[in-house]
Amino acid sequence: MINDINVGGVFIPGLLVTALAALVCTLSLVPLFSFSRVYRRLPFRPLIDFSAYVVTFFLLLQGLTILRLFT
Repeated sequence: MINDINVGGVFIPGLLVTALAALVCTLSLVPLFSFSRVYRRLPFRPLIDFSAYVVTFFLLLQGLTILRLFT
């Protein structure tokens, strides 16, 4: 169960760590999306990038909840 992470006496919320992990995953996925021809033709790519972040964050939270690492 991860609620807070202690780094040198400073407590960092577990949700913040999860959000940063989702950001790193999304930043590694976006260049892979750019190789797709469909992604280049989308009218509003920042919205697609944001939705990819939301989906990645959701999937990461679901995985951590199933593993009972996050409540």
